[in-house]
Amino acid sequence: MKKVVILGGGFAGVNLARDLGRNPQYSITLIDKNNYNFFPPLIYQVAAGFMSPSDISYPFRKLFNRHPRARFRKGTVTRVDTAAKQVFLEQGGSVAYDTLIIALGAQPNYFGNREVEQNAYTMKTLGDALAIRNNILAQLEAACAQPREARAPYLHLVVAGGGASGVELTGILAEMRRDIFDKDYPELEGEHGQLTLVTADPVLLPPMRDVSQRYTEAALKKLGVDIIYNDPVTAYDGQTITLKSGTTIAAKSLIWTAGVTAVKLAGIPEGSYGRGNRLRVDRQLRVSGVADVYALGDCAIVEGDPAYPNGHPQLGQVAKAQGKYLGKALGRGGDKPFTYKHKGDMAMIGRLSAVADMPGGRSLHGMIAWIIWVIVHILALVTFKNRVAATYNWSIAFLTKNQAMRMNIQPSPPRGRRE
Repeated sequence: MKKVVILGGGFAGVNLARDLGRNPQYSITLIDKNNYNFFPPLIYQVAAGFMSPSDISYPFRKLFNRHPRARFRKGTVTRVDTAAKQVFLEQGGSVAYDTLIIALGAQPNYFGNREVEQNAYTMKTLGDALAIRNNILAQLEAACAQPREARAPYLHLVVAGGGASGVELTGILAEMRRDIFDKDYPELEGEHGQLTLVTADPVLLPPMRDVSQRYTEAALKKLGVDIIYNDPVTAYDGQTITLKSGTTIAAKSLIWTAGVTAVKLAGIPEGSYGRGNRLRVDRQLRVSGVADVYALGDCAIVEGDPAYPNGHPQLGQVAKAQGKYLGKALGRGGDKPFTYKHKGDMAMIGRLSAVADMPGGRSLHGMIAWIIWVIVHILALVTFKNRVAATYNWSIAFLTKNQAMRMNIQPSPPRGRRE
């Protein structure tokens, strides 16, 4: 029985593990630093307090109950010995493999700005989303205790990054200001503060079509969002944001969604890495220069596909397709190259407001795009339980324009274990 080790339990890793988990030829071990899979496209709703973390996550061990050959190992990978075929973990010990699958995803890219990295909130994990939620609620409570003239920095939320993550987070925060502040925070006396979206690009949603970009801009401005184009964040000390133009913004909350980069893994040759620290793979997803090692998802860049000469986009639908492809390729054999058919791009802006670029050149916006977005995201959740929970919570939020998940919950370890 061949030992397959999968590093990372995102879209690519989970789909591969589920496909191979019933194959008697393989023994699967999935290694992840978390003990759960989660759905990244919806973490912004957790950050805004409109969904519970459990709505979009599920334990790996329970997920693999029906996949008898799949096992889970919690750990953080520190290095790989490709000659000895061993994966070493930060927690100690190693895991042997016959075939290694690297699906570690990507991390926020701060473009070398250490000050921003130290002080800005980011939005890549459920932990990040909860930190954002707690911070927003903490700043609102702090603002309530301040005299009116001192509230502005507490009530100014700034989002850096004009891609889908930044747009969707900004949209839901704008609706939170409009629909919830007056009800929950009467001490603010109708003061809603400012919400600013900053991007280094000349447009919002750069991968999408012009009509979708224009609709998104108009919808966000209607919600009271200030948009700053062509002016990236260059510094943030936790109190003041500085832009490239020299403009400064007083704000106690900066949320960073301005880009991602892959993480280099010790033991993989330097020549195996390409642009953005992504692992160079051929059309069978084999890593360049290393035997019996594959890479999938955001951490991989496929070379040789004429339809995508610069590599595939770092999207969940690409990672999912690659996981399913490799599961079939390893399970059934064959050398058929990976091909990707793009299903379109979407972004939620707010209540009954979204944009969708469909295959074939057609773009939709407004309620129709919103309905498509909701259906696609519900169906994409990993389990039936997640789909039911998401549908219920979205229904409550839609009918009431409110949600009861705005709780600042902090962990309380024993005193001797606190940092």
